[in-house]
Parts: sequence; C-alpha cells; structure tokens
Amino acid sequence: MRSHNALTPFIAVLAGLYATPAAADTAAKTSNTCNQDQSDTCMQTLPDVTVTGREIAFGLQVINQELIEQLPTGEGNLADLLRTNPAVDFSRNGRSSANSGVMRPEEFSFHGQAYYQNLFMIDGIDTTSDINPGSGGDLFSSPSLTGVIGGSSPQGYYLDVDLLEQIEVYDSNVPASFGGFTGGVVSAKVKRYDGNDFVDLRYGIQRDEWESFHIDERDQEEFDTADSYGAEYTPIYRKDNYTLSAQQGIGEDTGLTLGVSRRSSSFLQSYSDGLDRLHRVYYDDRINNLHAKLDHRWHERLHTSFSLRHSDRSHDGLTSTRYDDMFTKSHGGWGLGGNLEYTLDSGARFNLDMAMDRMSDELDSGSNLFTRHESLEGILPTQSGGYGDTTQRQTAFSLSPELELAPMSWGSSRHNLIVGGDLKYTESFYERPEGAFFREYSCLSDSDINGCIDQNGSGDSDFGDEYLARAFDYGAGKVSLDYTTAALYVDDHIEQGNWQFRLGLRADYNSWLENLDMAPRLSATWDSFGDGSTRLTAGANRYYGRNFLRYAINDVIKSWNTLTFYDTNGNITRETTYDDSSRNNSLATPYSDELMLGWAQRMGPFNSHLKFVHRASRDSIRRIEDGDGKYYYDNTGRNDTDSLTWTLDHADHPLKLAGSETITSLSVGWKQTETDLQSDDAYDQEPEPVYYEGRVIDGSELPAWDYNIPLNISLSTQTRVPHWHLTWSNFVSLRSGSTIARDSGDSYTDSNGNRYDVYEDYTLADLVTLDTKVLWKPRLWSSQQGYMMIEVSNLFDQSISTKTSRFDSISDSYTPGRKVWLEVGMRF
Repeated sequence: MRSHNALTPFIAVLAGLYATPAAADTAAKTSNTCNQDQSDTCMQTLPDVTVTGREIAFGLQVINQELIEQLPTGEGNLADLLRTNPAVDFSRNGRSSANSGVMRPEEFSFHGQAYYQNLFMIDGIDTTSDINPGSGGDLFSSPSLTGVIGGSSPQGYYLDVDLLEQIEVYDSNVPASFGGFTGGVVSAKVKRYDGNDFVDLRYGIQRDEWESFHIDERDQEEFDTADSYGAEYTPIYRKDNYTLSAQQGIGEDTGLTLGVSRRSSSFLQSYSDGLDRLHRVYYDDRINNLHAKLDHRWHERLHTSFSLRHSDRSHDGLTSTRYDDMFTKSHGGWGLGGNLEYTLDSGARFNLDMAMDRMSDELDSGSNLFTRHESLEGILPTQSGGYGDTTQRQTAFSLSPELELAPMSWGSSRHNLIVGGDLKYTESFYERPEGAFFREYSCLSDSDINGCIDQNGSGDSDFGDEYLARAFDYGAGKVSLDYTTAALYVDDHIEQGNWQFRLGLRADYNSWLENLDMAPRLSATWDSFGDGSTRLTAGANRYYGRNFLRYAINDVIKSWNTLTFYDTNGNITRETTYDDSSRNNSLATPYSDELMLGWAQRMGPFNSHLKFVHRASRDSIRRIEDGDGKYYYDNTGRNDTDSLTWTLDHADHPLKLAGSETITSLSVGWKQTETDLQSDDAYDQEPEPVYYEGRVIDGSELPAWDYNIPLNISLSTQTRVPHWHLTWSNFVSLRSGSTIARDSGDSYTDSNGNRYDVYEDYTLADLVTLDTKVLWKPRLWSSQQGYMMIEVSNLFDQSISTKTSRFDSISDSYTPGRKVWLEVGMRF
C-alpha cells in the first residue's frame, strides 16, 4: 500500500484558496439574473456562494439547491451530502474499493444511534420504510428461504439530490413536529415551480479505468477476474447518470415541475458451476427517480400543490453457483401527495399535508423450483433452479395538519405557538405467493460418480433411472400487520428580553403495540449581549423511535415448510413439519433522552458553534431465545453516547480576491459510544455477557464497533469566479481510526464454571481524503447555458484497511481509492 503525508490534502486546499485567476473581473457580479419580467428562456448566471448549509441554529443544518450543486456529492445520494455534518457518522463497511460498481446508497447514524431509527421525510410526509430497515447489507446471492428479504433500508426512497430544492437535517433539539426516530431527521423538499421556465438535461459517467483500486494481494487474482457472483469484486464496471429537470408555467398562477433521473451501473461477475465451467455475466444495478409537482396559487393567501414521487433500485443476482437461476432484487416506493397552505385573516398559517406512499422490497426469481438430479453426474450440472418470488410491502395513508398562530404578546413575553398532528394508517405484509420447491432425485442403482446404472433400457444415465428421494416444500404464506399511528404536538417559541425558550410536547399512539408515548422537547437560549454575538443554549428532549414489520414476522415463516422423504416405490418414509418458534412480543417503544449544551459566537467575519450532546437510549429492541427454544423480541437494548461538535465558518463574509469569492467551513466532531447493538442486523442479535478488561460485562458496555468514528475533522471550501462562470469546491476529511472490542478467540471461566468469550481492544488506522469538484456553466447562446463538471474523490488516493477480524486467513478490505466522475449538460 502506498502512503502519503497526512497533511498533504490540507496544504493543497489552503494553498488553493487564494490561487484564483487574477484576470477575473469583479464587474461580472452585475451579470443579469432571471426575473419575472424577462423571457421564459432567460439566462441563469452562476449562483452566489450560498450562506446556507452551515448550522443556522443548534441542531439544524439547511442545505439548499445551490449548495447541493456546489458540494462534491459523488453519485448524488443523501449520504454524500451529509458528510459535511460532524454529528453524522457512517459504517466503516459502507464503501469498499473492491466493489465500487455497486449502486447502493450508504446508511448513516446521528450521534451514535441506530441508523435504522432515523426519520426520512419528503415534502412534510414521513416516507421511512418500517419493513426490515436493519438489514443493511446488499443481496446479490443466496436469498433466504426461511427468513425475510435482506438488503432493505430505512430510506423508503433513494432520492437523487439533484432533484431536490432543499434538505433540512436535525441532529439535536428537534422540534415536537417530528416524531418516529431516536437518531436524527432528514427532511427533503422536492423542487417546485419558481417562476422560470426551463429544461435542464445532464449526462454523467464513471468508469473502472478512472478508479484506483486497493486490494489485498491474496485476492488480486480473484479481483482481476471478477471471481464472485455476490458483487464482492467489481473490477470492470461502467456507471451512467441521466437527469432531466424541467419547469413550465401554465397560465399566471400555475406551474409544473418535473424531475426524472436514472443512475445505472453494469459490472462483470464470473463463477464456476458444478462441472467447473466458467460463466461470465454482467449485472445491472440501477436507481430510478421520478418527481412531478403541480403548484397553483389561488390567491395570495391560498396555495396548493399536488405531487407524484417514485424511486426504485433494482439489481440482478444469482441464486448460487449450483442453483443458477438469476433473480432481480428491488427496493423502492411510489407515492401521491397533496399540500394546502392558507393564511388566515388573523395572520395565522394553516398547513395540511396528505399522502399515500407504497414502499416494498421484492425478489423476482427465474423459477420457484430447484432440483438435484444424481443421473446427471459427470454429464451436466446436477443442480439447477431458483428460489421463487417474495414480496415485502408497506402502504401508508398520511394526514398531517398544522396551525401556526400569529405571534402574540403576553405581558413582557412574545409567543409563537404551533399546534399540529399526524395521523397515519399503515398496511404491511410479507408474502411468498406461490411457495418454493426443492426436489432431490437419487439413482435406483448408483454408478458412483458417473450417474446411474441404466434401468429403463435407454442405454444412458437419465431421469428414467431415478426416483424422487426428498422433497422440501417452502410453502406459500402471508404475514400481515395493519395499524394506526396518531400524534398531537404543541410547540411554543417564547421570546422574553435576551432569552428565547421552546416549550414543546409530543404525544404518540401506536395501535399495534398500544403504546402512548409522551415526549417533551425543551430548550432555552440566552443572547448574552442582546446583539446575537454570543448565544448560550441548553436543551432537554426525548425522542421515541419506530417498530417494524420484522418483529411481527419473527420466526413464523419456518412453519410454512415441510420436508418429505420417499422410498424407491414412491412411498413416504418420513415427513417433518416445522413449528412456529415465535413467542408473543410485548414491546415498549424505543426512546432516546437527550441533554445538550451549546455556545454560538460571532467573531468578526467568523461564526463559531460549539455543541455537546449526551444521548441515553433505552428500550432498544433485541431478539432473544428463551429456555424452550422460542424466539421473541424484548426491550433490553441500550446505547449511551457523548458527542462534541464544533464548526467555524465565514459564510456571511466571503473572502473576495482577484474577482473570486471564497467561503471556508471547518468542523470537528468527537464521539464516544457504548452499545450492545454491534452489527447491521442489530435487532436480530442474541448478545451474551463477555469478558473484557478484566471483568465480565454485559455486551451493552462494549465500545460500538461500527458507526463509531471517535474523531472526524473536515474542511470544505467553495470558490466562485463569476467572470468565468466557474465554481471550485473542495472537501477534506480526516477520520481517526477507532478502537473497537473484538473476540480474541480465547475464553475465560469464572469460579462457577461459566465460560465467556474474551474481548480485546483493536485500533484501526486514520484516514485523510480530499474530494474536489470543478463546475463550469458557460453561456452558449442567448437562451442556452452549458454545464460541465469534473469531480475527483480521494484525490491523493489514500486508503486504509477496514478489517476487524483477528484471523490472518481473512483478507483485508480497503476503503475506496481515487475516482473520477464527469458530467455534461445544457439548460434551455
């Protein structure tokens, strides 16, 4: 592995901050921008460097459309944008250099909390998937016949950020209007008509030739030949991105917005079948997005909108090298939404969001029959077939009214009161519609490895020389769960002198678990000098999380199965059925208690935010086996996290030099997490006590091994050169190598004869990367504008091993090396 000085990326960015062309003319700032008096095809000049995107209030980050375009966003997923937030962490296994051809977006965690307990919203509606969100890995092979579909996600829609107008990210001090999370909130707003008519077309490409791979030497040959069928190695791939954005006014008061995109990857896989014959196949992996919105202004106080949304990720897979039917795995959703905004005579504002969203995980196989024929030994592969179709689906009908009263004065205080609610009816199910069937045929008279001795006079070993020896029926079935959730909330924002208070309370009811949960949301801010230069904030909040269809399914799928044995005459010799090993669940709602302290300081051109957050999460869900072999879920999971974040920027005062404007932002995040949820499939774990640091402890006391980078430092810059229609953005990230606890392979026996696995500390390496992006929007003709972008992630090709196993036989897995992404387009 190559190594570089860890300070090199920082030096390069700092040196480049002021290395802007001296020929740039500051007079370019007077370039015309579109307004309502100009033609429908007026030119859009390069947007100003935006001041949004920094933390404008404690716990809130706003990223608007201009900043989305400026930041290095990789493949355009939500996770790529959130790397600028020091409260957000990612899985150490979320990206790998060996399988860069895969399109799956990364998951992320807020303040060390479970990544599957985040809230995702689109246009004010909860669009989080509650099917099986903790199954965080991909599914390219060996789908389960006895469990739920893997490869799901809490993100019901894999959004293309290029189609968004704004993203609000809450990591602490979250208002009472948001519920159903213990981590954080990501609230996205799709583009809406802004008075300008245009069509914007873009095409992007990334290829394996433009990437620097980092592979364990022991795996190099397998990697070079793509010797995998589960997408472990993708040395040959091509990614394409097609995007269409359009806006069109319909009369004076109506506008239509349309956004369509396809991001696709085609990558090579190869495998050997039962006769050691080599097969080469290309997998397709694609994410489609469609968002349409119709806005109408009835008058200056009434506005309505109707929207259609669709997102779908689907990819190919292979059942196995033996049972070689292909399948398609998909994760996606589609929905309809409506919004009404009305301003009353009193100045109060009423908002109503309505929606229907259907989200699903589906497995579509080539067949539902897989067989083994002993007569084919030495002639053809003895095994073939597939595992059938499976569907997991969630359909939700949502209604969310909110009334924001006009500000009012009570004595010496000023109040801004917000009351609202959420009502949602959810239908969800897991279904195997036709079952899957395994048939094993054995020889009536075996000829060792050469098939069967001829019994039917054909002279060959064929099906007529066999009998059905074993049949395994994975039966059809359906598990349904329908329930209603309802919430009421109130938030009072109070100003009195130099003090600001937020007094909030949220009540949530779930008809499935019959839980009524009360969550206070409280904060206080003191403007020390009354001019906003020094603000001290304290907050105390409780957040209640979510419950999932996975809990209701539990172990019931196994009870659909039957195993039957036959003799040579077709008589049943033995039949085995399987019981449902599920035990009834009686669950409380997981919750997280938060205490936060913050200090905001304005120092000349700089804005500084220092924040401490303590999270104590309790009643987290874990799967347990009782003494009778029954499985159930309980609330014994827990998590404790301390986080310290600091951001410094000069967003309100760009550095102006030689016709350019530059904004720089520095952020530092420190975190310490203890949790008993140690893997992606956290709520399906069955943890036990372990021996660690000289004593027997509960698994909850171990340091978290994932989503737990203890120190991250990032520096981002955006430089604009108006005369050249040019923007140059950089993002430098330093992620410290965390210390994890891993199984040492040894055991400890106490005085009572109880044995425990011994865990020991293991420290991973630090990683420094630099991502850079250059965006050019030249004028082409009077009414057209070009678009050219080049983005290089990990410019200095830094990479570290993410291996956590103690076994030398396990290969190292490395973080991605340098990648290049090109994109061109035109705006009409």
